[in-house]
Amino acid sequence: MNHGKTTMNMQEFINDCIISAVKISQDTYDMKLDFSEESILIVDEVLEGYHERYLHPEEDDGLIHDHANTYAYIFGIYVGEVLLRRRESDYSWLETEYGIVLAKEARNLINPAAKAMKQIMNGKEGGDDIKSFFDVACRIMDGKFK
Repeated sequence: MNHGKTTMNMQEFINDCIISAVKISQDTYDMKLDFSEESILIVDEVLEGYHERYLHPEEDDGLIHDHANTYAYIFGIYVGEVLLRRRESDYSWLETEYGIVLAKEARNLINPAAKAMKQIMNGKEGGDDIKSFFDVACRIMDGKFK
């Protein structure tokens, strides 16, 4: 990440990620991302597919290893956008040393891209599940989980 990005460049990056997530889901998996909470299950399925590719890189000449971070950002940003759109909150996108995260002030950070990367690498069986992350993030953003 280029930490010198302007806010507009960060917003363009976020928009590009969202457009890519919708397009990949539709074109590759014939599934529609519609920014609903239910669409997180589609993201979960896509990330599990990437995890399977990650476990067997020989099947795609190792491309998933070269692009895992890109896919994590594309689908992590989409998950973050669903979190933001579900209801009003004090959270917004912020570029930090941890990447682009959802933040409420500087101390409350939610990092969906990092969680997406963990699911690509470890899979749900390894304890990383974007849907569970989403559910906890909703509670945090609603002030029900400290």
